[in-house]
Amino acid sequence: MKERGVQEGKIPWKLIVGIILSVWLLRTFCAESFRIPANQMENTLLEGDHLWVWKSSYGVRVPQTPVSLPFCYDTIPGTKIRSYISLGIPEMYFFRKFPNRNDIVVFNIPSLEKNIPVDRKKIAVARCIGFPGDTVSFQNGVLRINGNFVSQPSRAIAAYFCADSVKSVIDSLFLKLNITPVSTKIEKKSLYFLSRYDYFRVKNLLASPDLLQEVNLDRNNFRVVLPLFGEATSVNAENASFIARLMSAYEGRDVEVRDGRIYDGETEIVSYRFAQPYYWVLADNREMGTDSRSFGALPHSHLVGKGSRVWLSFDSGKPFYKAFRIDRIFKVL
Repeated sequence: MKERGVQEGKIPWKLIVGIILSVWLLRTFCAESFRIPANQMENTLLEGDHLWVWKSSYGVRVPQTPVSLPFCYDTIPGTKIRSYISLGIPEMYFFRKFPNRNDIVVFNIPSLEKNIPVDRKKIAVARCIGFPGDTVSFQNGVLRINGNFVSQPSRAIAAYFCADSVKSVIDSLFLKLNITPVSTKIEKKSLYFLSRYDYFRVKNLLASPDLLQEVNLDRNNFRVVLPLFGEATSVNAENASFIARLMSAYEGRDVEVRDGRIYDGETEIVSYRFAQPYYWVLADNREMGTDSRSFGALPHSHLVGKGSRVWLSFDSGKPFYKAFRIDRIFKVL
């Protein structure tokens, strides 16, 4: 009886280790929940949404920081102490798969900070719209891929302005339609950030559509040709700077651009075969989102996974007992 009691009092370490290891494997390679930051995907996703992300959708990414504190991302809350141990593991992605066009992808934001492992860089979410070899252009509010017009998501946030003389009229329509846009003032004009859907609702009630006009910010005017994958990309004066930056930032090449040509030392590089695919991503919040307009092409090594569904959502601007957004629970993207 005594021996049986001792056995019953033992801590089941094997079971505990097995559970911890299973949870680690699931969170690292299969699925994980991420909280959506502000100004990224309104109104498709809202700040405070908790998004379920399938990490295996685009292949298997080997973690660079497998040893870390649970429930901490980059630092221990309230301190500047890192919550992980970097083991110097190189970037590795196995069984790589391409996203589908318009997939909502979660990714680590590319940065030039070499001392931060890729899997510990800040998280963002956006739509994957451009693939290797694509020409992506955005001019005067019109998005085109390979010359073909691409319709914008109806809930995508854009910027619009009106003169102060008609601000009261615009505000009254917002109130009537129960629209609460973010707004600011620039000189003698009011600037509003609202979805294209809400913009057309207001526009249809205006005496003149020119009373509320879309703003074309500099970041919304660009043209980029993404490098090929699986075959060499030719270098020319138009793409030399773009190609050289990708080679230096993500391919480990020490190159420079001189007179529209790429050089490795004194050797000119006339074409280059990239080791991984590069994509172009756009946030649905066209004016304030962090996406390829901020950091350029997104390398495959920075993909975390595919956004699947919202499983939990809280509105931080409301009291706790009113913050729970029941209508968004298990919302499929």
